[in-house]
Amino acid sequence: MTELTQPQPEAVRVNQAAEPPTRSPHGGSNSASAARNPFLDRWLAAIASDVSLPPETLAVAKVMALSAGIGRASFTDWQRINASLGQERRDLTSMKIMSELRSKGYIDRNFYDGIGLRRYGWTLLIPEGEQ
Repeated sequence: MTELTQPQPEAVRVNQAAEPPTRSPHGGSNSASAARNPFLDRWLAAIASDVSLPPETLAVAKVMALSAGIGRASFTDWQRINASLGQERRDLTSMKIMSELRSKGYIDRNFYDGIGLRRYGWTLLIPEGEQ
């Protein structure tokens, strides 16, 4: 288990920008993140079904899900997401998508851990009504 304050490794590269999470015949998701955390499967499915979000949003969400750690928190930033997607690190598209995810209630910036310390990262959320 990694501590919240340790640097996180680069996220795994995501190849398909608009690929929705698909179900396997065994009932789970084909997403690597879902195999370890069913919440991430539901989170990605909620984002994939939100037609108000741009198609590139799911790729950004997958990278965030792959970097999720303790307490449903993602420890990545928009530049790492760009690198994981094979885009220029300073491309603002991922940052705009993250801002839109925040405005829709799918993520929130920074959080407090169980002992009252402020941690920097993204809390992954499923908005009311989509749970």
